[in-house]
Amino acid sequence: MLKEIILAIRAYFRAHRFILQHQLWKWMIIPGIVYAYLFVVGMNYFSQSSSFFIESIILKTGLKSWVDALNNDLIGFFITMGSFWLWFTLLLFYFALFKYLFLMLFAPFFAYLHLRIDAIQNNTPFVFKGATYRKLITRALLLNVTNLLWQTVYLIPIVIICTLPIIGWFTPIFTILIECYFLGAAMLDYSLATENKNKVAAATYINNHKGLPIGNGLIFYLLHFIPIIGWITAPFYSLIAAQLNTLEVKDNT
Repeated sequence: MLKEIILAIRAYFRAHRFILQHQLWKWMIIPGIVYAYLFVVGMNYFSQSSSFFIESIILKTGLKSWVDALNNDLIGFFITMGSFWLWFTLLLFYFALFKYLFLMLFAPFFAYLHLRIDAIQNNTPFVFKGATYRKLITRALLLNVTNLLWQTVYLIPIVIICTLPIIGWFTPIFTILIECYFLGAAMLDYSLATENKNKVAAATYINNHKGLPIGNGLIFYLLHFIPIIGWITAPFYSLIAAQLNTLEVKDNT
């Protein structure tokens, strides 16, 4: 899996060269700005609402009064750390919801861009086929709804566990890995659909090559630490890198 994670990371550098070589940057400017705006607004709202949610729990359960009455620095430390990791995990959960919102909202654009990229890689003229385009969009929407449900199932127990002292502090690591996996899987599926892999075959491919979606999603999230430029480019570099990965890593599924 480590080798595949490295391949997925390397694919981003190849995607950068691919974008420059074929002048694809012009396709990402306006959608990228829209995504960056939604990211800033969404994360600002989510950050504030998660903080309010945690503060409400602490006050309504009487936990704050209990800790103040004990006047124990160690217990206070554990409560503070637990609150922080709960806030961080909830923030990741909110980002997951935002992720699926943009994946579904941008599905028509991603499908169109993918078809153009596929034509370039096959060295054939781009011919828009409405039926193929609609199938890609429908498949992407259904996949993201399914992934949202599965990821919610996985994240609910993680949110509960993260409130436990010490053990819960490590739960954000698993949350991030889950986030990366599902994001990368959504991007990889465009290429797998073009290769005529049905949903079962595509799921088998992704399950056999878990490092590819994890590595793809990891760089996607890391790009968000680069203000503006990273926010604008992250989704589109992720899509192209995923396309390059499926061409590079083949199997018999």
